[in-house]
Amino acid sequence: MRSWMLACVFICTAGFGGAVWAKLDVVFFNPGAVDDSFWGDVDQLMLEAATTLDIKLEIIHSDRNHFKMITQLDELLASAKVLPNYVILVNEKQSAIKMLQALSPHPIYVQLILNDISIGERDVLLQDPHWQEYLLPAIIPDNYAIGSATAKGLMDDLEGKQAKVLLISGDKSTPASVLRTQGASDYFFIQPNATLTQTVYGQWSDAVAYGQALTLLNRYPDLNVIWTASDRMAIGVLKALKEKGLVSGKDVFVSTINTSPEILQLCRQHAVSIIGGGHFMAGALALVELQYYQQHKRYIPYDNVTLFGVLLPDSAFYQMLVARDWPQIFQSQILNKLPFKA
Repeated sequence: MRSWMLACVFICTAGFGGAVWAKLDVVFFNPGAVDDSFWGDVDQLMLEAATTLDIKLEIIHSDRNHFKMITQLDELLASAKVLPNYVILVNEKQSAIKMLQALSPHPIYVQLILNDISIGERDVLLQDPHWQEYLLPAIIPDNYAIGSATAKGLMDDLEGKQAKVLLISGDKSTPASVLRTQGASDYFFIQPNATLTQTVYGQWSDAVAYGQALTLLNRYPDLNVIWTASDRMAIGVLKALKEKGLVSGKDVFVSTINTSPEILQLCRQHAVSIIGGGHFMAGALALVELQYYQQHKRYIPYDNVTLFGVLLPDSAFYQMLVARDWPQIFQSQILNKLPFKA
């Protein structure tokens, strides 16, 4: 506890290096809803980080409507008496370029997290002197790697048996969805004992994934592996398996990504075989980086912060997630792993 308090004092009052500076004013455009399992976790850890670092943070939710998110930014820019220093965006369904166009007349630093614009789009923007100053490096977890790692976990559970595989992706355009699915697909493709039946798009919804799983379990009666791109879709799959009289973890092995309380419990019960997670920390890490950037005009190396990994139920991190212990997660998984004196 004492080391945690000392770290807070050091960061909040000394600016990572001795100087005191103006309080950061940050707006985060959250593409999800307040009660979303994943996006709610992003919010909670960011709020913990903002409190610890003494950052003014406003979170605006678009409820999975990227058109609404664009409109919300336009309204902020038109109506705010004082604009924020920093805006954090997510390239949900390729919405970020439109939002960056709206931001371009304003001296506001932009941080992209979780879903970035393409390399080509970033290269074009960085030819503009404005964006050379105001477009900051993105913080993007390795979605391809977690797609591959969760697929590998499913194959390990089969212990060499033949795998008949269904992929339930999120959507066709969000970069995280595309890369997760590609990582899983590529892994299954090179396995001699795996056959990929079909890839469908569950739109991040338990109801949509439930209907898809019911249909495809009828179409492929020997289906025994279902990889999903998010926890809500996995929950829909489990409902379908139960209705078909199939036991998850025995008849059909299911994997997912995200760390909601419900899915963590289902993993402990072996109904879900493999969970990937940790990427909800990207927003809190972004606040730490912005605080440091304001002082030093550079980022702290964060190679030791694990934004994605396969989660083990007996690990300390898993227990923190079950407890929703945001202060301990922020301290142990982010602050303790950053070289503040670098």
